Amino acid sequence: MKKNKVKLFILTTVMLSILNSCGSKGNSVNAAAATTAAEETIQEQAETIENTVPESSDTSTEESTESTVEDTMKETDVSSDEITVESQTISMTGIGNARELGGYKTDDGRMIRHGVLLRTAALAKASEEDIKRLVDEYGLATVIDFRMTMENASAPDPEIPGVENLSVHIIDEEVLSKKNADNAQDSTSNIDMSDPISKLDMAIKLGILSDRMYIDFLSSDVGKAGYTKFFDELKELPEGKSLLFHCTQGKDRTGCGAMLILSALGVPEETIMKDYLLTNEFNAEKIAGERKLLESRSIDEDKYNLYMLGMDEVFPEIMTNALEWIKDEYGSPVEYIKKELGVSDADIEALKDKFLTEA
Repeated sequence: MKKNKVKLFILTTVMLSILNSCGSKGNSVNAAAATTAAEETIQEQAETIENTVPESSDTSTEESTESTVEDTMKETDVSSDEITVESQTISMTGIGNARELGGYKTDDGRMIRHGVLLRTAALAKASEEDIKRLVDEYGLATVIDFRMTMENASAPDPEIPGVENLSVHIIDEEVLSKKNADNAQDSTSNIDMSDPISKLDMAIKLGILSDRMYIDFLSSDVGKAGYTKFFDELKELPEGKSLLFHCTQGKDRTGCGAMLILSALGVPEETIMKDYLLTNEFNAEKIAGERKLLESRSIDEDKYNLYMLGMDEVFPEIMTNALEWIKDEYGSPVEYIKKELGVSDADIEALKDKFLTEA
């Protein structure tokens, strides 16, 4: 039993430094306290390459206001060719990849209300001003945290009075433990925890990082249960309040969650893909630093994109693979949502009534 716990700890530690970095500032590739020593090594290596990444949570400009969302946000629609950092940012100082889904047009000619559906990276470094704005300006009522148990424990969300915070798992930790046990002799036991590339290589070998990663999220029982809970909370969200969902980088588990709710609301696939890829603009400075780090090493070019996926970049083919899998298995994302997440046609119409407005 003790051996299994150690193995799970080692593998989860690897996961912490590979899948979860966006909540940190500067050049750090991971904010998790459980992997501090490994993170410092990554940070030192990145800093020797011209100190590329400055201290910032995202590329947007901070804007502070005492008004409510409805007072300050004009209900303007955003066409697929107008999706930018500026159009979607919620301008947080300590929260990375912080944005909203408001303004996106739907197939029926309506659009998503501004300031009610928020997606971000980890909240652990949220400033007091960030929290104040989320509560006062956005009317935050619910936070959905898609991270694993040890991710949450090592960098917990701040407690916000009056806001419900729910831990909703998407990654099956038991499966990770079994993968680790199966590969312990030639992988986990020999991994150099001080080397970021070694950890990425291990994640690729174990199948944690792959072009099927999102399919794994959506097809596993844990992932289905997690996204079911996500939709349950969306259905129960009070009128005039907002819901924020996040993982650590705010791009993979969060990206799949965004794809699902946008699909349910009738947002075209082109817009869904542009929202997904907007992560690369929010993370542009981090990505530049990480690419320089990889360029400083002799790496397998065939694995380059997977290395970057394990850090702060996203790639269209990864989401395309998930969408194609859904279409092959279910016909459409909406049918997946109905069959696997227990969302009825009536539920979908209620969600549209709640979250959509006239364009």
